[in-house]
Amino acid sequence: MTALLLTMAAINLLTALSSETRLPTAHLVAAVLAVYLAVEAHLLLRRADALSLLSPAFLALLFHFALSYLAGPTMAAFEPTVMTRFAFWLPDFDAALTDTLILAMIAAFCMLRSYALARPFARGLRRSLKRMPALRREIRPNVTVALAMQVGYLALVAYAIDLGVYGLLSRPEALERHLDAVALFNLGLAAGSLSYFLLLLHYFGRRGRASSVETAAIVALIALHVALGLLAAFKSQAVFPFVIAGFAYFLTHRRLPVGFLAMALLALVVAYAVVEPFRGYLALRGEPPGSVVEAVETLETAFRLREQVTQQHDNTVAERVAERVDLSGMSMLALDYVDRGNLQDHRRREFQNSILLAPILAYIPRAVWPNKPSFQDVGRWFNQRVRGHWWDETTSVGMGPIGYLYVTGGILGVILGFALFGGLQALIFEGFGRAGAGGLIVYLSVAANLVMIPSAFGPVVTGVLRMLPIAFVAQMLLIRPAPRR
Repeated sequence: MTALLLTMAAINLLTALSSETRLPTAHLVAAVLAVYLAVEAHLLLRRADALSLLSPAFLALLFHFALSYLAGPTMAAFEPTVMTRFAFWLPDFDAALTDTLILAMIAAFCMLRSYALARPFARGLRRSLKRMPALRREIRPNVTVALAMQVGYLALVAYAIDLGVYGLLSRPEALERHLDAVALFNLGLAAGSLSYFLLLLHYFGRRGRASSVETAAIVALIALHVALGLLAAFKSQAVFPFVIAGFAYFLTHRRLPVGFLAMALLALVVAYAVVEPFRGYLALRGEPPGSVVEAVETLETAFRLREQVTQQHDNTVAERVAERVDLSGMSMLALDYVDRGNLQDHRRREFQNSILLAPILAYIPRAVWPNKPSFQDVGRWFNQRVRGHWWDETTSVGMGPIGYLYVTGGILGVILGFALFGGLQALIFEGFGRAGAGGLIVYLSVAANLVMIPSAFGPVVTGVLRMLPIAFVAQMLLIRPAPRR
């Protein structure tokens, strides 16, 4: 990891010294950011045990900060249009990108320092959790319950597609009409992932004693989760089944799962070849599929017409990749929108409330609070008001957590927001994740959000808090208690 970050630093430094670049200051700051992240990663690894490799703070350095804020500037060294396309909105985009990268460095610093400060409190929480009989200590999967959850998960996916609330198969009016169903559906997806992980853990734990029927069933299960990921038209959903399988293999064999990592990379390539034409075809078609059968037919048609579909876009391959991973560009737009004084006070209060009210929003049902705000329109608001696509009422665009927190409270909002998040990461991983097998299940139920740090910061915090008690109950069902000695 440190080698990758130092390579990115060298590329940006050499580009900054070049007379041809239009982003000399930004590339220089990107090089400094890469070196800083490499130093922090090295310090974390030097003091780490094996389980520390799963720390959300450590993983966020790579999967959030490096991928979301360094990948774009680094790719711009070879394909300048990756970043210069934002010159349409920001004439002085070198200064704008520089400010964004400096904020990313501040955000990483605040998150890591807060994580370290919260560790003593997390250790106290861990000691309390270990005294609770309800928290499972050993990995003893309850296969029957896990299989039942998988069946329920598949039924839930089919129902969500039928309602029109599943991934890119969703319709805006259906999402608004079924807010409670969407919340339950997200919890069901998490339960499906947890039971999938436990089944893999059980299989790999048998260490060669599994029958050929069990092996075939596990292969079919992995393929099914990959297919559902492609059906959702999210590349990450097609890759995560292999990542989860690799993690289960690592826990049982204590060896690096090279094969699963290779399959994850292959799945990413295949997903990109399938999902990108599907996105383009849906944009031309103007409406999502209305059923599972129609969705499969649409995937097939989009893949068959992929050359015609991709020719509708003038973007290079590098630009299309950057659109999916880079957040620095969209964060620049959010910062500029606020700095120019375009942000309305009532909108800022909505952003603030989405964070301040997160504990209440997480646990009070809509039946008790009928007018409970959902804060689910942030991406559409950003696309319409900040990017200026006022005519587009369906597309949701992420501005990144830095953009979200800057809209919430400027630089102070970014500092406090990432400090809060670092403390939350420590309490969940160092408190729950290290408290035994059940605690690890609780951590894994929210790990993706803690590591990736999605754009909708307030709703993400709400979702994490809502998931914790449900995951605690899930680990009681999915893991059998240890026999009394």
